[in-house]
Order: sequence, then C-alpha cells, then structure tokens
Amino acid sequence: MHDSSDLGTAGFANGERYQSARPDYPADAVEYLVRSLHITESSHVVDLGAGTGIFNEQLVPYGCRITAVEPTAGMRTVLAARLASVEVLDGRDVDIPLASQSVDCVVVAQAFHWFDGPAALEEIHRVLVAGGGLGLIWNERDDSVDWVAELGRAMRWPQNRPYDMATDYSVVLSAGLFDHVERRVFRHHQSLDHEMLLQRVLTSSYIAVMGERERRELMTDVAGVVRGLPDRVELPYVTTTYRASATPRPSP
Repeated sequence: MHDSSDLGTAGFANGERYQSARPDYPADAVEYLVRSLHITESSHVVDLGAGTGIFNEQLVPYGCRITAVEPTAGMRTVLAARLASVEVLDGRDVDIPLASQSVDCVVVAQAFHWFDGPAALEEIHRVLVAGGGLGLIWNERDDSVDWVAELGRAMRWPQNRPYDMATDYSVVLSAGLFDHVERRVFRHHQSLDHEMLLQRVLTSSYIAVMGERERRELMTDVAGVVRGLPDRVELPYVTTTYRASATPRPSP
C-alpha cells in the first residue's frame, strides 16, 4: 500500500514518457498567474514538484529566475537536459532546499494534491518573501465529454483515483498563512493520435505502479475505447488555477 507521496514518486519515474505524453497549460492560464503573482524579469520563482519542467518551459519567456524542485530523479534528469537556464534541485513539498525568505513566488503545477497540505504550506511560506505569491494549476480531463468519461471508466479512474478532481483548495489556502486567494477555471485541449493517447494514459501514477497483469488488462480496455475514436483526437481539459499571497510573519 502506497501513501500519496510514495505513489506520486514511484508512478512518475519514467520522465521521458511523462514529458512526451503530458499536455502543457493554456496560455491564458499561464498569463493570468504571471500577472496576478507579479512575476517579472527580476523575480525568483520556485516550481515545486516541477516534474520534467512542462510548466517551467512556459515561464522561461518571461525572463524570471527559475528554480525547479523535484523529488524524482528521472524527472530531474529530463528537466535538466531540456532547460539549461533552470536550476534543478532535489527536494520536496516539506523540504525545499532554499533559504528562508529567498523566493518571490512559488508555483505548483499538477502536483499539490500529492503534498502534505498544511506542512507544505508552512514550508512554502518559509521560503517566500513577505507578501510573496503562490500559484497552483491543474489540467484535468473533461469527463463531461462522453468519450472522455468512457476512457476514464476504462482506466478504472473512479476506483483508483489518487485524489478528487472536484476538490476546492481555497479553504486549505485560506487557513492562515495565505490570503487574497482567488480561483479561476480555464479550458484547454491536447491533440493526440492513438499511440500518444495510450502513452498519456500510462503516465497516470496509479497505472504506472500496477502489477503487469492488472495493467495489461486495464490497457486492453483502454485500447478498446481508443479504437473507436478518430485517428487524431482533441483531449479536452478543465484547467483550474489558484493564486494567493503569503501573510506577514509575526514580529519576533
């Protein structure tokens, strides 16, 4: 039995597959976070749980200094090879290897659900300057679309999902260390042929850590859904973002 952090680390060991099959984030959502978190060329931004740097790559054009913190070696290897301008560090949600009050902004893309929420927010607050920004972003499959819902059932998502996509993290973020919390929702899509859609399914952490027989049976059901689709599909996503500001620290 894996706890959530172990499942996330083990399930994302294949960094190259993750990089090739996972979507980027909608440009309007990235622009919203950059603007609302006041990210400029002089900002030091930490991408926590950075994976292979998919979100990093979309921040690079803004000229900020980026430090990627990621616990999985396979992900760090791919990230470092792809983005030479990004500093890559081994760390995690509750152990960010940076000095206190040294960061202007922390962003978390497709990862906060793996975190120990309260402890992670304490650690994020520690490294942020007073009033520093926190941004969260997720892409989630839009299962209001019939074929996407059918794909999710074939993936055994309802039985195995490691987190609830409907969770509203506003309450967690507003618990005391952060204020000015705002949640916004965007739309996105990913163009995939059949093989890439199968690879996209295999990047789901709970599938990656299944036994070979169980995974093979699941992928047979997934392939049955995929065969009935056009040769190229647009996989729709609902992209949810949050922004918040670190509250002032008490005077010593």
